[in-house]
Amino acid sequence: MVEPLHPITVVMRSYNDARLLPHTLGALDAQEGVTTRLFVFESASTDGSKEIFERHGYDRIVHLEPGSYHSATVLNQGTEWAETELVAYVNSDAIMMSRRVLRLLADAIVADERCAGAFCRQIVRPDATPMTRLDYFTAFDNRHELGSFADKMSLVCSMVRRSAWEGNRFDGALTFSEDYVWSHRAQLQGWRLRYVPEAVVEHSHNYGADELYRRHFGDAAALACIRDTAPSSSALGGVVLPWTRRCLRDTWRLARMGAFTEAWRLPAYRWPMLLGEWHGARAGWRHFRDEGRSDPQPVAPRVA
Repeated sequence: MVEPLHPITVVMRSYNDARLLPHTLGALDAQEGVTTRLFVFESASTDGSKEIFERHGYDRIVHLEPGSYHSATVLNQGTEWAETELVAYVNSDAIMMSRRVLRLLADAIVADERCAGAFCRQIVRPDATPMTRLDYFTAFDNRHELGSFADKMSLVCSMVRRSAWEGNRFDGALTFSEDYVWSHRAQLQGWRLRYVPEAVVEHSHNYGADELYRRHFGDAAALACIRDTAPSSSALGGVVLPWTRRCLRDTWRLARMGAFTEAWRLPAYRWPMLLGEWHGARAGWRHFRDEGRSDPQPVAPRVA
């Protein structure tokens, strides 16, 4: 018996990924068990990405002005335009590793009428550093170790039920962690989310200290909008002790990976992360809780 095809709208966010984009689009074209429409949000790329999309084709494309990209706005717009109940989000640098990735995500949602979304397991690229490999070892190969983060969506390659999104749009005040906050609010509404480890996508980045600080600042600031308690006011409780505990746990994880000799890298790698989280959590708490603001969250400046 021939299985019915799931109609899916694919929302793709793109910025300067010309090196990987042909592989991403090739993997999308090869998907089985689904029919797809492609909506592209192109963020003023300068590396030839726009020309790649023109050659490949799309159903709809939005050329964003430089500096105007806002993730929640783009995700909401793409989902609103979709005429299908299933909407996939696939980053332009996320390469699906089999022909049934989208089908696996769709099946997970369709099988459970209270499932609002499903998301892939991510594997690292060949050029991933030992510390990046450690992060993915924890985040995806051993996701149960993430605590409250374990059942929250990662949108890099994911899918949502549009009717669930209609009652819980992505928060326009957030620049970071819109996927975690969306997941949290969906679960409060009684929806379930599925991690589908059989659906695999290649996607990773090697970040330097400045970018690690900025990203963790942004994530923590965003999560302040759903925090129950204020972050620590002391550097000891907010940074030093969490940093020490994290380095110890990660040393154990590296040993499990067979990479114990890389543990010397941990203190310098984790410090900007934990410092960014503490600063961001405090800034976000002031913004969302103390001041009761609903305008865009605070973010750390980029270092030139």
